[in-house]
Amino acid sequence: MVMLMIKAMIVEDQELQRDRMTRVLQQSGRYEVAASIDNADLADLYIEGRGIELVLMDVYTAFGADGLEASARIKEQFPHVKIVVMTSMPESGWIERARAAGVESFWYKEVAVDAILSVCDRTMAGESVYPAGM
Repeated sequence: MVMLMIKAMIVEDQELQRDRMTRVLQQSGRYEVAASIDNADLADLYIEGRGIELVLMDVYTAFGADGLEASARIKEQFPHVKIVVMTSMPESGWIERARAAGVESFWYKEVAVDAILSVCDRTMAGESVYPAGM
């Protein structure tokens, strides 16, 4: 029996982080990284025609592009696409903006990179994962 993998896109300006997340997702056998880009302003263009089901979106990306604004655009154009917003900077205002945009989950990158797999799995299962107390 062939298991269909979930098509994911990583939007992260730090190449090392992007590579690590790509490796973790692909090694799981559950995800195929169909796109990996450094600029949130281009994210919606990459979703079109690639069958993306899950987006891992950094808050700030290359050229100052705002991942939360990009997430809101994606949710308007592609409401079926699930989004995990990521950041390494604790700022509660971003969590509020992510919720307002309809983003399913929010993850702090300081946590072990393998933890992103759990957040992705839970998000794809229909759960909304946000930091405790937020």
